[in-house]
Amino acid sequence: MKNLKLAFVFLFLVGFGLIAFGCTDVSAAEDAYVTIDINPSIELIVTPKEKVIYANPLNEDGEILLLNLDLIGLQVSEAIELILDEAINLGFIDPDAEETLVEINTISVNEQVKEQIQAKVKEKVNEGFQNRAIVGRAEDKGFTPEFLAEAETYGVTPGFLMLAKSAVEFDDTITLEDALLMTQQELMAIVRDARAENREMRHQLREDFHAARELIFEEYHPQILELREDIAELEALIELGEGDLEAYQAELDTKVAELEALIAELRAEMDALREEFQAQNEAIKAQEMIQHQMRIQENRDKIEAYRAEMQERMQERREAIEDFQQNGGSNRP
Repeated sequence: MKNLKLAFVFLFLVGFGLIAFGCTDVSAAEDAYVTIDINPSIELIVTPKEKVIYANPLNEDGEILLLNLDLIGLQVSEAIELILDEAINLGFIDPDAEETLVEINTISVNEQVKEQIQAKVKEKVNEGFQNRAIVGRAEDKGFTPEFLAEAETYGVTPGFLMLAKSAVEFDDTITLEDALLMTQQELMAIVRDARAENREMRHQLREDFHAARELIFEEYHPQILELREDIAELEALIELGEGDLEAYQAELDTKVAELEALIAELRAEMDALREEFQAQNEAIKAQEMIQHQMRIQENRDKIEAYRAEMQERMQERREAIEDFQQNGGSNRP
């Protein structure tokens, strides 16, 4: 009886584990891919439970916007708050502008999740503008006629085409045609997995690094192959036990030493190239930080005055903001 009880407990735990695993897998498949265009432009991946698991810039201003923001693990509503505040501090959103539009696009294999996340992001952006006394609103992203026609040609939605193109930018081993045959989950995995590398490696710098690395391999690889072939032949002769074995062994020792020296030289060049790349990358990051601080300084007085008058502005602009968000009219507050 005791063994039977243990068996039931084991089956229950295994079954629970499979259910949990299955739910996690399904949940990951339903993650939403969200783009936010202010300009700057950024992309997020958001779970059905509205948690941000990925954030990446889509242009240079996006790099500056996300430079000091850590959105991973936050609820999307919290992330929107930080994004709006940082965009204001950096001057990407002008509190005194007659109107500000933020374009949102969301795709997910689960239509309900797509609508849920799209609505949540738009709602939080609109609330953010209301709470900051800024005449602005979120709206569904508009695509150019050319982009819509391209998506129609491929038989996909504009949002899916945008995601596919983003994946191709991150992974130069696939073509757009390859990407369009993938699932949304596969494309988001490419984008998500490239996050760490992309944040450390700028596109042009990465291309230069790969090109330089290829030149080094082209220089050393033939020599290494030739030495390995010579070593294999000498080892075969020694294995036969015929001829001048001492001469063969001496030549073998020389070839092995040459090979080891050549490999060490190759590694040294690769290490030097990597260090040079890392130094260049640090310089780029430092320049971005300088640009970030300059934008903060340029807008500091204006932003401080804006925040000091926040309550008064909210009273004055409440109707104008509501009208702009609900009716889409042009306002002159």
